Amino acid sequence: MAKDVAAVALLGDLVGSRTTERTRLHEAVVAAAEDVNLGVASLSPLTTTVGDELQGVYPTLGAALEAAFSLRLALAPRWEVRFGLGGGELRVIDAERGIQDGSAWWSAREALEWVEEQAGRKGYASARTAIRDGREQATPQADAMVRLVDASLARLRDGGIGTLSGMWDGLDNAETAKREGISDSANSQRVINNDLRPLLDAMRALTTLP
Repeated sequence: MAKDVAAVALLGDLVGSRTTERTRLHEAVVAAAEDVNLGVASLSPLTTTVGDELQGVYPTLGAALEAAFSLRLALAPRWEVRFGLGGGELRVIDAERGIQDGSAWWSAREALEWVEEQAGRKGYASARTAIRDGREQATPQADAMVRLVDASLARLRDGGIGTLSGMWDGLDNAETAKREGISDSANSQRVINNDLRPLLDAMRALTTLP
């Protein structure tokens, strides 16, 4: 990575991680992060850090959101993750040790703290994602749009999450049904009854943001 770049930093925080079986959770998070790194181009790959957090750096907001959605679906419904995404300048302080600084990280931290606080307010319990983007190419509406996705995901039962995950992974109806252990017809009903196609369309559209 160059010494100074415009980028989007992602911070993820596991919700309620202290109340779960820690070894199994850690293994699941590491495996999910590895899969995300295989599928999403990054400037710094998604990695686990101290305090039940994950972090990564992406060239675009869309790539950062693709990583966030992929990680969230990989861990759902057993575990949840909240995300703060920050667009801005990123500065490498120590390349050998991977130490970075800059407005992208400050904004990501601000966004993550906002999500944690906002989720405690009435009517905002579904909030899991926030964006603070100071780049010239920022899309101001993206911050509100991701919380519509959050709200839609929060309404899904476990089965709906499983079917959406299959669709997100590019599986067709039969493949998703097989992975879910249900009939093709039952999976189709999940798609229709939960309005999964427009939800997937919205998620895919957000991954194209600059």
